[in-house]
Amino acid sequence: MKVRFTQQEHDTILALPRPDTHHIEKTDPAKAKSINTRVAALIDLVHGSSVNAISKRYGLHPRTLYRMMEVAIQPGPRGEILGFAVCTPGARFGSSEPRTGAAPTVATSHAMTRLVSAVPELGVAIAKFTGRLPSKTQSSPAFDRLNKEMRRILKALGIDTSYPFNTRDNGRRALANYIKRKRTEAADASMNLDAPPSLTRLDDLGLVDPFIETQFDAHWIDAKDQWTAIPLSDGTYTVAPITGIWLLAKLDLGSRACVAWHLVIGPAYDQFDFIQTLSNALTVWSPRTLSGTHLSYLPNAWMPSSDGLPLIPLILSLDNFSGNIAKHARRVLLQNHHWVYHFGVAGIPQTRGTIEAFFKKMEREVLRFLAGGFEPETNVRAEQRISRRNPKDYPIFQDLLEDFMDVAITTYNVRAHAKKNDRSPREVTERHLASGALVVQSTQSASDARAMKKFHVEVTIRGNKSTGVLPHANFGYATYRSDKMNTRWDLIGKKFSGYIEDTDARYLQLLDDSGETYALLKALPPYARSPHSLRMRRRAELWRRTKQSQDESIEDAIEAYHADVRERARTMKWAADAVASGKAPTTTTSAKATTSPAIDPLVGLPPRGGPVRLR
Repeated sequence: MKVRFTQQEHDTILALPRPDTHHIEKTDPAKAKSINTRVAALIDLVHGSSVNAISKRYGLHPRTLYRMMEVAIQPGPRGEILGFAVCTPGARFGSSEPRTGAAPTVATSHAMTRLVSAVPELGVAIAKFTGRLPSKTQSSPAFDRLNKEMRRILKALGIDTSYPFNTRDNGRRALANYIKRKRTEAADASMNLDAPPSLTRLDDLGLVDPFIETQFDAHWIDAKDQWTAIPLSDGTYTVAPITGIWLLAKLDLGSRACVAWHLVIGPAYDQFDFIQTLSNALTVWSPRTLSGTHLSYLPNAWMPSSDGLPLIPLILSLDNFSGNIAKHARRVLLQNHHWVYHFGVAGIPQTRGTIEAFFKKMEREVLRFLAGGFEPETNVRAEQRISRRNPKDYPIFQDLLEDFMDVAITTYNVRAHAKKNDRSPREVTERHLASGALVVQSTQSASDARAMKKFHVEVTIRGNKSTGVLPHANFGYATYRSDKMNTRWDLIGKKFSGYIEDTDARYLQLLDDSGETYALLKALPPYARSPHSLRMRRRAELWRRTKQSQDESIEDAIEAYHADVRERARTMKWAADAVASGKAPTTTTSAKATTSPAIDPLVGLPPRGGPVRLR
């Protein structure tokens, strides 16, 4: 018996797990037998048997046995010794670094590895390279620059006649293979490390109390077979298909209560629809008038904002969709919707699973049962029709659909929830408040909701006293003027801050340096009669230019624009979306341009069709 290991190494090796060969026996029995033979040989060597005896007993070369004993006590990638891992045939555990530090002169095995080891500056340049490697069908400019840098480094050191310059491609393929091999080794090494769990959601830390965190998201409902009614000049109606329906919602994570919602008919939503949802959360809820319909609220119908001051969450989680991070939306979040915001990546619903479950419930139990509703095709089943009613006989009107959704969501808030031990969101919230828990409420919620719809601007007073052009301000394709400023020639050239109400862009409120009201300006014709929003005016102005209808006889461009939209709605889906949602169609110059509800018959989400200008 020869002692080759210390007592600690002896106990450690024998305590390590053996390779599991049961799954290998079915696919490669010869390899499984070879592994089991080497495991038995290593155990005998650890116990002190001679190498010659073990070599004859198991048919292994003595060099193999000596190498197994040498490597078995070396540290592995996880820090522990390799042990029985050395019993796998063909496994390599030695260092891949070259044994000599001299730069190679000709192309031999691992010549590029030796070259990088001998020239540290080249190794630094290769380590900084993160670009794509060239392939047979696609080149890589980044790799071309690295190859050029390698030649510059080597020529600066006087290595311009030996390897790699004495190869056919000046070492280009060897460099690519070296980088590919290093990336593979790094990927394999990273898989052997146990990365610490990353916390991306607040509820990963434990239970979240009601109104600590709310989630906002939007859900698309395909409505390819649903229609809306288009009014005609003779007082009758015709039907036209709509694009789809968006349901925007804000959900409390702790109680699962729906705090606010907003409905959009059309292909997309934008920052004004997002802001409208936030504004609804800060507005006291009251039941709608359902007279003339077959709808009715439950006796205990409830929204979190129905009991006095609305509850304000500390955290709002949402994705980085363009409508959520637009300039006006960010200003609203900063100034009127306080506390903390967590922006995730759009298109990854798993990060906001709670609100996605709410959307799925509303979709399956409510929206899919509209006339023409269906379950989309999946990988395991074909498309399934849910509603057998003819959608042309039951066209969509947004005001009626909103009444229907309000009843459905207030019912959801008082129904038992399986994730809350069969307690309803209302019951969870009320018990939380009764326990004396601290929640945030503000008497300024109503004013914050109104301030969200103020579009802040900066204008310069224009005019010319010599030609009789009265002092005025230009903004958003409209000219604003006030009778009180007709004689204030001293204001020409002066800049003012102000705001325009999103619900009625006919008025521009100027503010002085202290933020107090300075003057109220009104838009001149053709934008002086019908209430409208800035987005609506932009669309109407583009319509005037596109139609070449800049006729001074048009007293109300908004009204004329609406009439043309209704006429187009018979044949164009985007115009039908506008009529169904009460919103105007999009312009060809603004993407996802929508408006928030205004006091007119056409205030809603943008179209997807129509002429497109790429430049």
